[in-house]
Amino acid sequence: MKTDRGIPIESRWSRLGAGFYAAPAPRTPDVERLLLETVETWSDNPRLFPMVVTWLVHYSDFVAKHRLKRLISETNDRERRAALGLLLETAMEFGASRDFRYALEVCSPRSPAVPVYEFQRSNKVFAEIAEETASDLSKKWGLWAPEIELKNDAIRPIGYLLEQNPTLVSRVVRKGDLRASILESLRLDANGEARSESEVARLSGASRAAVGAALKALVLEGAVRVLPREVNRRDHRVVLLPAA
Repeated sequence: MKTDRGIPIESRWSRLGAGFYAAPAPRTPDVERLLLETVETWSDNPRLFPMVVTWLVHYSDFVAKHRLKRLISETNDRERRAALGLLLETAMEFGASRDFRYALEVCSPRSPAVPVYEFQRSNKVFAEIAEETASDLSKKWGLWAPEIELKNDAIRPIGYLLEQNPTLVSRVVRKGDLRASILESLRLDANGEARSESEVARLSGASRAAVGAALKALVLEGAVRVLPREVNRRDHRVVLLPAA
């Protein structure tokens, strides 16, 4: 699996059409991992929170919601879980997909509460101001931040996003649903193949029954092939097809 950690956060978001003053990354980022890494660094960059919320409002169909849930569930970092809860619920309040509720299920508030931004945490007066001016939603998640304004003028149109990132088309045509999570989990986490439907369910963060129904749809779409294994023909291998 390729990692993008050596590429600046702003460059990766620029590749996805967010208006940062940074050269676009040389390749399309892993969107779900980018969201997790964004909240690791946003305490030192106040521009990230409102910009990423705005991007999610415009382009939430590009996010594989169930895979995001699975990645969040794998982290034990309480602050990251709280930050993602604040990010996703804020975006939903502004009109982003309600399907982010799946990921919110594995988010949890931070306790004790602190300011989002690092410069406020290290100064008692600034911390008190942060608490006084915090939005109700940020208080809910234990990360004090003021109400934000969307940066709509800083988000590039859909044509740019698709031209720069053609591999994301399969996500948006499926509106980031479970089928998208299955395809992206196979592509990004399993080198294109899973040993069983149970493994697909684990990778995509959904129940076995839901994954079974989604796989049937993906087979009809020509996106995957489901094959019985020679050793145990009840255990079906799932292979991502090149056109997916």
